[in-house]
Amino acid sequence: MNKKFLLIPLLALAATGASAQLSLEDQALLRAMRFNNTTEVRKAPGLAQPSKHVTAIVKMSDGADSGIIEQTGATVTPVRGGFAVVSMPIDSVEATAALPCFDRFDLSRTRYAKMNMAREASGVSAIHAGTGLTQPYTGKGVITGIVDQGLDPNHINFVREDGKSRLGYLANIALADNKDGWYGREFDRDNIFRFQTDTHETFHGTHTLGILAGGYDKDGLQGVATGSDVAASCGDLVDALILMGIERILDYAAMTKQPTVISLSIGSNAGSHSPKAAMNQYLDEVSREAMVVISAGNEGNIPLAIKGTFTEENPTVRTFIKPTYQDNLRYGEVRIYSDRPFSQQALIYNSDRGTIRYRMPLTEGQEEGVGLYYADQDYSGSDLVSTQFGQAYQGYVGIGWSRDELTGEFFTILDYYTFDNPDTNPDGKLLLGFEITGEPGQKFECYCDGMFTELDGYGKEGWSDGGFDGTINDMACGYETLVVGSYNTRQSYTTIDGRDVDYSETFPLGKITSFTSWGTLADGRSLPHVCAPGAVIMSSCNRYYTPDENSAFDYFAKATDASGNEYLWTPAMGTSMATPYVAGSLALWLEADPTLTMDTVKDIIATTSTVDDEVRAGNPVQWGAGKFNAYAGLAEVIRRNSVSDISTDVSERLIVTRDGFVVTATLPAAKALSAKVLNTTGATVMTAGASGDTVTLDISALAPGVYILCVNDRQTVKIAI
Repeated sequence: MNKKFLLIPLLALAATGASAQLSLEDQALLRAMRFNNTTEVRKAPGLAQPSKHVTAIVKMSDGADSGIIEQTGATVTPVRGGFAVVSMPIDSVEATAALPCFDRFDLSRTRYAKMNMAREASGVSAIHAGTGLTQPYTGKGVITGIVDQGLDPNHINFVREDGKSRLGYLANIALADNKDGWYGREFDRDNIFRFQTDTHETFHGTHTLGILAGGYDKDGLQGVATGSDVAASCGDLVDALILMGIERILDYAAMTKQPTVISLSIGSNAGSHSPKAAMNQYLDEVSREAMVVISAGNEGNIPLAIKGTFTEENPTVRTFIKPTYQDNLRYGEVRIYSDRPFSQQALIYNSDRGTIRYRMPLTEGQEEGVGLYYADQDYSGSDLVSTQFGQAYQGYVGIGWSRDELTGEFFTILDYYTFDNPDTNPDGKLLLGFEITGEPGQKFECYCDGMFTELDGYGKEGWSDGGFDGTINDMACGYETLVVGSYNTRQSYTTIDGRDVDYSETFPLGKITSFTSWGTLADGRSLPHVCAPGAVIMSSCNRYYTPDENSAFDYFAKATDASGNEYLWTPAMGTSMATPYVAGSLALWLEADPTLTMDTVKDIIATTSTVDDEVRAGNPVQWGAGKFNAYAGLAEVIRRNSVSDISTDVSERLIVTRDGFVVTATLPAAKALSAKVLNTTGATVMTAGASGDTVTLDISALAPGVYILCVNDRQTVKIAI
């Protein structure tokens, strides 16, 4: 693939868009990045942005002039649907966001990477064997794509029998302190051996790709779409670079003219959980060209959400922000949405005395989109330095309000980055919380990002616990994506050094995996769509991964190639594992019918998924359609379309044979034949004629799909390419 990582300027047109001031959410994120880069206190992990440059996803205004963007020191990389990636120095973010070029400006956020027994559970092994089918299916003629981190593309799991890579294309895109804010490298099948891994800190991408398409066929260790062509992107998982990776996969798919399914085992809980959010809109755009399968998330057992309706008896809701990563660190944000304005206050609560010690309210007349920050006296960048705040915490708490221009909802954002003051709050008795107050009958939705904090009532009267309905991945809320949860298919295994490991109490067979995220959205849709094997799953491990010396890490199997190189397989669990399982299965379905649409796929999943006693006894929202059944789904694909290489529709007199891309039609006793090939819309895409009773057509130039061969305007057959 010859396409380079060049910045392609947008067409310079007359600027007509309105100025997009830096949003309240982006102000909070930018403040955290700057604080993380400069503060002397302990730092929260997870902010992968470089110190000098940041990236943003933007929606360009109609007729926007991109030339003025570069005047601020920024660069622009267009993607699709009017979206583009902008990189800029961190000190010029506000100036860039205020330019009259954007309908939408969203700073990139970090997204987080959320087999043999699994293959049997839903019939993948039977599909590979062709059991009860006219042929085996392995995903041949289909691209399986993935964007992830910790990829080892030269693992034996991704090597063909001829010694070449299963990967036809690989992009490595990472953040960098340069003008663009990122760098990128590309590899094709012939030079991918030059690449090792994007990071030694995780094996996630190697594991998920192994499930999706790993082809090592000994001991039942192969993945699902073992015959598919593979395209991948790896590197830093921030929004802008994820988009770039997806674009590179789509470029490869367009060049090879193969149907494509993309597996995304990434996401976060921060955000509106709306299909109108920028990332969800973008993924819906991508779905016009490829099927996108995305993980539900792994926070289903963490109390992150509170939803409800204010009443006359209870016009106020209160909860605490509880640390989860370490006892005294609160880092993240909470957003509350409603169709009408409401009031909010952050609170410091003395748990010994049972009293509210300090209030940090949205002030009367506080301007929309402007955060008010409370901080200790050592942080001079704050709007309001408070001695009372400083006695409780080091760091800051910000509060502000705005109106979402896409949904029309009012929302507040509470962002925080605090450590308990070791001198005056050493035992953590001063708790951080908040309250919201609205009108009777007013509905609200509250979401915590869930990385380092959760919502908890601490057993205090009048304080609410967080709930689990709303833990669904914020990136999974679009209309066109397929969302996958997890259920358990393995509860024990033996390591390569002979130790027996038992997960039966944590992951009992056949049950929903407790961490599977789920939620009912404001528009009434419920997610995930279905659950698939996600715990405990064996797959390939990044050879360059360096486990933490304090962490327990097991290997399940190993293999050695002819050169003596050793390759390992390891267990992992998560909706990250369930997602490529379903995506790989869709590649098998696409091999049978390349014209499948996501609407059809969702309908087939809804009608063929297994609903057993465990599903019936569980949470119907968390289970979705039930347990994904790859075999039953493929059988339904074939049944609905009657797709084989050639199937007769009208006349038994018409004899059609096929040798590769050469189709021969014979109508005995005919004096002349005219033939035409129609696509599924009825348009003629090829014609041919011959004297006598036989005509031959070369269909190699046609794109994959289902076509109708019509002979003498009467006799028809279906042909699948």
